[in-house]
Parts: sequence; C-alpha cells; structure tokens
Amino acid sequence: MDEPLAPPAPSPAVPAPRPAGRPRTFACPNCGGAVTLRAVGQSISATCSQCSSLIDVADENLRIIQKAQAALEPSEIPIGSRGRLQDVEWEVVGYMRRSDRTGYYEWIEYLLFNPYRGYRFLVREQGHWTLVRMLTRDVPAAGSTIDLTVEGRRYAFFSKGQAHTKYVAGEFYWRASTADVTETADYIASPHRLMVESNDEEIIVSEGIYLEPGLVAEAFKLPLADERHGPGVNQPNPHRRWLRVPLAALGVATLLQFGSLALSPGRQVASQTFTLTSADKGKTFASEPFRLDGRGNVEFETTAELKDDWLELDVALVNVETSRSYHASQGLENYSSGRVTERTSELLSPVPAGTYKLLIDTNAGLFTKVAETVPMVAREDYLQTWLRNNGQGGSFPSSQPTIAPAPANPLPSETFTVTIRHDVPIWSNYLGAVGLLALGAGFGFFRDRRFEQSRWEQGGIDEEAPSVSGNLAAGGFVAAAGSSSSDSGTDNWWSSSSDDDDDSGGSSSSDDSSSSSSSEDT
Repeated sequence: MDEPLAPPAPSPAVPAPRPAGRPRTFACPNCGGAVTLRAVGQSISATCSQCSSLIDVADENLRIIQKAQAALEPSEIPIGSRGRLQDVEWEVVGYMRRSDRTGYYEWIEYLLFNPYRGYRFLVREQGHWTLVRMLTRDVPAAGSTIDLTVEGRRYAFFSKGQAHTKYVAGEFYWRASTADVTETADYIASPHRLMVESNDEEIIVSEGIYLEPGLVAEAFKLPLADERHGPGVNQPNPHRRWLRVPLAALGVATLLQFGSLALSPGRQVASQTFTLTSADKGKTFASEPFRLDGRGNVEFETTAELKDDWLELDVALVNVETSRSYHASQGLENYSSGRVTERTSELLSPVPAGTYKLLIDTNAGLFTKVAETVPMVAREDYLQTWLRNNGQGGSFPSSQPTIAPAPANPLPSETFTVTIRHDVPIWSNYLGAVGLLALGAGFGFFRDRRFEQSRWEQGGIDEEAPSVSGNLAAGGFVAAAGSSSSDSGTDNWWSSSSDDDDDSGGSSSSDDSSSSSSSEDT
C-alpha cells in the first residue's frame, strides 16, 4: 500500500497540517477488480483499472456512474506517480483526455493531489505544460470576450469554445464522466493563463502558470520528451529576451560613448596652411613643433580648394625628442569646373605625450601643369603700343621686332591646411556597434512578431459551438467555485506559503457537483 505524501516544509505561520488519509482499496462492483482510492474522504468518483468503469465512491453502495468506457489508455505520467512542483509534492490521482467541439484539438489533464495543499491540474496540450489551480473568488465578466484584470494582472482575451471530455481514469473530486461538456474561455498574460468553464448552473475560473517540459520531467523523474508543437497558449515568448539583449547592449554602448565624449575633449593643438606650386614636386613640408599632453589618439584634418585637380599627402607625425614617427595618408580630389573646398581626416591610434612636428610629402595634379604665356604680339600692335607710350613726336626705334613676347604668368599653386586634434572621441566603433545591434534587434523583433502571430492564430471564437445549457448529463460538470480543495487564491500561490495551508478545508465536494480546470484554445 502506498505511503501517504510527506507534508511540505513548515513555516512559522503555517498551522498544524491534518493527518494524511491512507489509501484504501475496494472491489469494483462491475468486475470485482481492486480499486485503490488515494484521496480518501475527498474523491467523489474513481475509475477501475481493470474494466475502466466509473464508480461513485461517495455512494456507500459504490454505484457505477458509467460502465466500461474505451480500453484503458496509457498516460505519460502514470496514476500514482509523485512529483515535486513549486516546492510541493504532488501525487497523480486522475487522468482526463479532452477535446474541442470538433474533436480535432485534444489535450490531457492530470489531477494532482496533496493532502495539505488540495488539488491542482497539470495540463498538457501540444507538448506544453501548465500547472492550474481553481480560484475561489468572483471574477467579473469572466467568460466574456473582453480583457480581464485579476489581482492586478491584465489578461487578454484569447479564445472561446467548448471542452468535451473523451476519457477519464483514476479518481476525481466530482462525478467525472465522458458526457461532460462545458463552455470555455481563455485569457492570457504569459506565462499566466486564466481559464473559465461554465454551464447553465455555474461558472468556474482557474488560473495557470506555464511550466517548461524539462521541469515536469525532472519533477516526476520520467523521461518525458520535449514534443512542443508551435507556440503554447501561455508560453513565454522565447525570442523576447533576444530582443531585449541588443536593446540593453545599445543602451550600454550609448552610455560608454557619451562617457568617452566627456573624457575626450578633442582639443585642437595645431593648424598650419601650406602653399604648393608646380615647382614643389618632391619637396617635404614641415610644420611648426607642437605639444601633445598625455597619451591619446591624433586626428589630421586636411582642407584644400581644388578645381579640376587632385592632391595626395603622406603625413609623418615625428616625435622631436625620440624621432619615432607615425604615418598616415590622405587624398582629396575635385574634377568639377568650379573651385570646391574638399575635406578629409585620418585618425592615428594613441601616441605618447611629447613634442611633435609634421613632415608632409605631396603629390598633386598641378605638378603636370606649366606656366602659360600671353599670345605673341604682332608688329603693328607693337608699334601702336610704342607710339602710345612715347607720343607722336618721338623717333621710331632703330630696330623694331616683328614679334614681342609677353611676360609669363606665376606658377600654378594650391593651398592646403592641416589641423591637428588630440584625444578625439571615436564614433566609428560606436556606429558600427549600433548597426550590428540594430540588425540583431530587428531580427529579434521579426521572430518575436512571428511567434506572437502563430500564438494568436490558435485563438478566436467558435461561432458554431451550440450552448451547453440544459444539455449536460446529471453530474456532468464540475464542482461549484469554493467546493474543491483549491487554494484560497493569493498572488504567491505558486510558492509554498502559509496561505496555501488552508486549502484542504473545503476539499469535499457535494454530490451534485464536479470540477474541471483547463479549457481549449481553438
């Protein structure tokens, strides 16, 4: 004979628990087989493991509610199995297979029992698990198609339909039957779920919380496979955390970047303008010495006005004291007809403090240009010019050139300015990080939306489901709210708290009542 369940760990506010009733065995009135009753004094009906008949154990004559259903079905968690969930040890005493109106969508409900905590339902649907307890408080508008707020938590309406009981095994605190039909409504606030079942006599509101399959397998020490198919009704969105990670990282990167802006002022330490002519090919320009205080990066910024030309600079930052040099290259070009100011910059990795100067080697398109001459002047033009300068009374020069050259223009030239800044904030790393994080956040958002879309596609309202009012067989529905041994309903009911130790007080059900916990999601 099975040993009674061990009581939960006591706490200062927990009253002395009631002694657990030991399981008892009786003979099935249909086949004579042994039937073990585990929740003695609380179960209303039980199933014979030999002939599968449903027996009214609240009747002293052990009246048969329903003879021989279908053949006995195996269950993933056998009746009599014990497991620890939410720091409470539970025993599986009942098993139900239910479906929606069409019979296509099915789910399994295990009835769990602990003599000190009462009853819970462990629901398995599409490979997803939910631990459920029945509320004993009034929930206004329960069963409607509007969102509900219960204990400060907002539940979104998810689905409305029917639940049909297809198979029962084990014992229950109501007269369970395969004739049970209830109207259902589901509301979700992942990982929580609110389930409402009703008929023409009463309405039952239950609250559930999602459990990972691995947690259930570990609790019952069974090799339960993770066979989740699609998103669970109240399954936490697994992609949402991947959406939060890049957003959090972006916030950290932004704080670091603006922190570096405060620590890196980007101070200008030197600026010098150079004039370059076509005769300066191969010439090295040198700047005035300047001082870098402290170790930090160095930025060269070059500006030049170019017209249909290009300019290349090879810059060496030379430490005057140690002769160590750091090199950078820059290029500017403009091939338009107008003169345009071009700008470019180059950043050197951190260099030590010291006195430095710039050595600049240049290459430019103007090196291929030569000075232009004024067109040759004809003899007549020369004479007219001489007469204008010497007057009519002067004598003509003894020798008169036939052609006189004009003087050449100045050499082609360009000016460029080099500005040096020290300890400059670096934006490229931050912008690159922002791009990668934005890409990650976008991918996470896409997967998050797809998951939610797949979840909500399972919901809706079954418009074709007829009302079950007046159509239930006697004893076909669940216990009235408050008649089962569920918790009194506190915010922390999932934990082993003192509030839970009062659940067994109302564990006995009336003869005309029965109970169910979960609903469909059509």
